[in-house]
Amino acid sequence: MTDRMPNDRATPRTATTGGAHDPGRAPLTVGLLLWPSFPLMSLTGVVESLRHAADHGDASRQRYAVWHILGPPGSRVVSSCGIAVETTAPYPRPGALDCLFVIGGLLRDLDSAPAAHRACLRAARQAGTRIVGVCTGSFVLAAEGLLDGCPVGVHPYHHRDFRTAFPNHRITVNRDYVEAGQVVTVLGGVCILSYMAQLIAAHLGPDRSAKTVHQMTLPNPEGPAPPDHGTRAPRVQITDPRIQKALVILEAQATQNPSIASLASTLGMSERHLLRLFRAELGRSPKEYLVEMKLRAAVWMLRHTTRSITAIAYATGFASGANLADHCRRRLGSTPTALRQSASSPEGAAAR
Repeated sequence: MTDRMPNDRATPRTATTGGAHDPGRAPLTVGLLLWPSFPLMSLTGVVESLRHAADHGDASRQRYAVWHILGPPGSRVVSSCGIAVETTAPYPRPGALDCLFVIGGLLRDLDSAPAAHRACLRAARQAGTRIVGVCTGSFVLAAEGLLDGCPVGVHPYHHRDFRTAFPNHRITVNRDYVEAGQVVTVLGGVCILSYMAQLIAAHLGPDRSAKTVHQMTLPNPEGPAPPDHGTRAPRVQITDPRIQKALVILEAQATQNPSIASLASTLGMSERHLLRLFRAELGRSPKEYLVEMKLRAAVWMLRHTTRSITAIAYATGFASGANLADHCRRRLGSTPTALRQSASSPEGAAAR
């Protein structure tokens, strides 16, 4: 292990806020442990936030912050979108980091990381380093016992998976991140930006944080809607964050046909209130929306795979091939076989 993080571009500075720092390293030193099939957005959210905070203007030097992707020298980690990222530094000595980010991957790959990743995580914990689990990184931290007795931030998409794996933990799904002492869990996606603004403010001061927030804020210009080729979901502007979460949960659990009562319970509201909000935002009930979602998936599989109609029905959450055919006739005015045969016609199998 190295004595300190490699930092050939950094100019040491004294921290403006926060605790004491070693004079030989930058005020904020960050390491990242990437699990196989990690989400690239989570990595870029951390790194780009630090890049904007680490220097003046757009010079992008690592003056006030240093970051490295940790792992065996020369190794690469493939993200969930297929882009591979190389490690930039070996595992550091305990105490060399101010913050260690653990960015989890797809659930099926959580046991595929090098054993040394977990050893680094344990060493950082013993040294009192702040540890941040991002996205499914919360599963990694829970498995290592770092979240025992602590509230845990879990993305609604993974709420049921986390509850099944760790039934005794207290889960929060309605906050960008949850702090519990020196351990933090971040839901994932753009939620990482909220946490980075707080972390940068604590270590580098409000000016560095404000610069990051300004640089990372994107305009939202009104533009033409993308063309609808038949299987695209209706373009709907959802304004209520609770309904946004409901749609994420429905998508994650579509093949399991979740009950409206359990969905409402997860969102912390009554079933009646959920139905009212859902209809106000989408003009239909959650059950109707769920059927449409499953039907879009089935139509896509009919067009693009050779799987049997019965197999497609089961894969998309319908009770049987006959049940799928019934919905196709009532909602699309066609049959699964006809939809498959007309796949070359753009207007033939529109899932309206």
